Amino acid sequence: MIMKPIFCLLLLAATTSLPGQEKQDLTGVFSIEELKQDFGVFRDALEEGHPGLYRYSTKENMDSIFAKAAASLTTPMKDMEFMLVVSRVAAQVGDGHLKVSPPKLHKDKLDQGQTAAPFRVYWDGGKLFVYKNYSTLADSELLGAQIISINGHPTADIIRDYLPITASDGSNLTNKYRMLSRPRPFARCLNYLYGHTDSYQLEYLPANGTGMINSTLPAITFDELFRLDNERYPETAAAPLAELSIAPDNQYAYLRIATFDNEQLKSRKIDFKKFLDASFRSIEASHVDNLILDLRGNGGGTDEFGKSLFSYFTDHPFDYYKSLTMNRESFDFFKYTSMPNVKAPKGMLKANSEGTFDNIQHANIGKQSPSSPTYSGNIFVLIDGGCFSTAGECISMLHCHTNAIFIGEESGGGYYGNCSGPSPEFKLPNTKIGIEMPL
Repeated sequence: MIMKPIFCLLLLAATTSLPGQEKQDLTGVFSIEELKQDFGVFRDALEEGHPGLYRYSTKENMDSIFAKAAASLTTPMKDMEFMLVVSRVAAQVGDGHLKVSPPKLHKDKLDQGQTAAPFRVYWDGGKLFVYKNYSTLADSELLGAQIISINGHPTADIIRDYLPITASDGSNLTNKYRMLSRPRPFARCLNYLYGHTDSYQLEYLPANGTGMINSTLPAITFDELFRLDNERYPETAAAPLAELSIAPDNQYAYLRIATFDNEQLKSRKIDFKKFLDASFRSIEASHVDNLILDLRGNGGGTDEFGKSLFSYFTDHPFDYYKSLTMNRESFDFFKYTSMPNVKAPKGMLKANSEGTFDNIQHANIGKQSPSSPTYSGNIFVLIDGGCFSTAGECISMLHCHTNAIFIGEESGGGYYGNCSGPSPEFKLPNTKIGIEMPL
């Protein structure tokens, strides 16, 4: 959630690397003492700063999770081995905005080298399928194929190993499955779990019904992948981020909102609030009684935009956020960022009776006004696990306060809210593993 521009800019600056971090040794092994020190910093930071550490779990249970992980640090480890330990703990917090990332050199090697799989996958019905092809194999052979194994690892084992290291809101799974369809998370998952690879040995069943096939496909760079995506799948590459279409007979309108991210929308020259106003005025003028609202894959963005969309579906003042809280005004763990003394702007936070602080300046706090014209017809909302953060908030409001019918699968966002907002990344002092934590 966007809190106060100056605070966000300060926290963005606080995510930059500390001096010397680029010298991290890719082959280094860390002592038990170094690992325990880093784990202590990780735990202390979460206990100090994470506003929802006990949202889905009791303190006693989280203490047990921390203790069990710390007790497992009995032998020296490489940084990537330790990152999996930290990731498994972070995933149990139940916060999809809490992210663990490798040291900079590992991350650069993954993001800039030839590590991307030359295909995209889709998880459905307990099976993994290919839905985009960037390899030299013919589409007739690879598209729609069911992947049986990758580099000798059965897909069932990959999913088994992937789920515990991937964060999501609560115990949600659909967001984790949809993340696999994104090139970077998919490649990172395989590299984190099974080591660096520059090729993908696939065992698969083609959609055309022929027998099992084994193929080894060279990895490609992400730049090449996105170039091929634009070239081979122009219809998806050029898909609008926000659009309205009305059937010729005015029986229904289709409103697609692919993101609430203002930067992405501005890059397409879309003024989101003006777009909404024009869309609902067109719907009213056409006397449309059936609205299909397509939010599939909307990963969130500017939280006020979710409220703006919902405001067209009610005709009276409403509450959107019940509360927006932060544990403290400043944090000790900021010393592991490059801006250790950053604080919330004066006047933004107010102490509450719970011992934390309320953000009293956010646009979504307090009584909100409905927007005109109000839409009162039938609502059909298309959703999937890719609906997250701001989109998840808007979806839960539509579910709670309207008679909308939802079509698809469970959304990826927590129904009663989430932990997000300013999310500084701090570096563990020895391994330099990054933790991006919402405040």
